[in-house]
This record gives sequence, C-alpha cells and structure tokens, in this order.
Amino acid sequence: MPLSIRNLSPSDVAGSETTLWKYLTFEKFLDFLLMKRLYFRRSDKLTDPFECIMPPDMCLDGKRNAMPQAERDLVAAHEQYINSARSKVFLNSWHINEYESEAMWKLFGGAGHSIAIRTTFGRIMSEMAPHDLTAGKVLYKDMIKDDCVISDIFDFALIKRKPFEHEREFRLIFINDGGDDNPRLLDSFGLHIPVEPADIVDKIYVSPLSEPWQFELTQAIIDKQGLGERLIRSTLFNFPGNKR
Repeated sequence: MPLSIRNLSPSDVAGSETTLWKYLTFEKFLDFLLMKRLYFRRSDKLTDPFECIMPPDMCLDGKRNAMPQAERDLVAAHEQYINSARSKVFLNSWHINEYESEAMWKLFGGAGHSIAIRTTFGRIMSEMAPHDLTAGKVLYKDMIKDDCVISDIFDFALIKRKPFEHEREFRLIFINDGGDDNPRLLDSFGLHIPVEPADIVDKIYVSPLSEPWQFELTQAIIDKQGLGERLIRSTLFNFPGNKR
C-alpha cells in the first residue's frame, strides 16, 4: 500500500509548503546522509513512557465503572492495543515550524556539533509515497478532559499529552506486521526505510554552537554528496558582524 495521510484535526491540515525540521546529532545525520535511510523508533522504546497510550488515570477500575459506555469501550480497545499492537508501531518524527527552534536544537541536536534538516511536507510526501506508511500531524490533547475519538492504531500514534505540545510534531508511522523477520529491522528498538536524501533535503543547518572546524568537516562531507549549496551555518546566536 502507498503512503496515506491521517488528519485528526480537519481544520489544521499541513499544506505542501509546510516547513518541517529534523534535529539530529552529527552521527545520526551521517547515517541519514551516507546510508540513505530514515530511522523509525519503536513507540514503546521512546523516552515518553506514555507514548501511544492513554494516561493511566483513564484505566483505573474505579473510574472505569463510572464511565459512559463509549469511554469504557475506548479503554477496552486500548487494552487490546497495548497487549497486541503497540510494539508494532514505529515512528519517525519531524518538527513543524517556519523558523529554527532553539528548544529543538537543545532537545534533539544535543550540545555542540549537530545538524538540522529543513524540508517541506510536499518533499516528504513525494519521497515516501511508495512506502506503506501513514503520516499525520500530532494532536495534543488532555485525554481525560477533552473528547478523544480513537478508532484505530494510527489514532493512538497521533495523539500526545498536552505537556509535549512544544514539539509540534509531524509523524511518519510504520506498522511492522512482519515481526522479527522483517528485513528492515535494525534491532529490537528500530528499523530503517531507504530514502534519497537529496530529494528530501531543502537546506542543511549546522548548529549555532558548532566550532568552525566542525562546519568545515560538514562542508567537506556534504560537498562529496553534491549538496554543498544547501548547507547553512546557523546564525541563531550571532551578534551583528559576528562571522562565527
């Protein structure tokens, strides 16, 4: 099956020119650039222990008995999902923003030498179109207070708790029905899907905290891939006239 789009909020749909960013350590960027692949992390191996599941308060037996039938059905579906499907969900995430994000540099790039890939929704959709993936913007909800209609495994993967709203996340979702025999699996934590970096990348930003020699190293590597004209040294922390 080709790529499909899931919109949980019909009033907030990404357009083809919507800007997406991926902030990476230098090593992870090299894996993308030189190995020509995107890394998808298994959902239950991510930092947030409640990734792709409902908050525990919704699953307590005492509260469940007082729930309307529709909510009890949701909790039952959730338990079935946790037991049988969550470990099949693999995610690749992008940050939606017209501009660089200082917070994303810190959270996902790390200190020192790191890279941000800038692309567009249209580029991603074009490159990933042949693959059996689902894509969509993450919806940030208070699942206890807000109405949440969850119909399948993809809805679980596209809803996160309100404290993570700063991530402004766009996700590519792969469901591994092949189990441990899937040749794409790298290990029990993640898998790779082949891509052509030149078709995804619009610009490549080098961290504003990187040293001059690190920028030169990045330039030399990227020049060999024919992408030198797309490289930018971030000026996020530059004073006027500062050439660092």
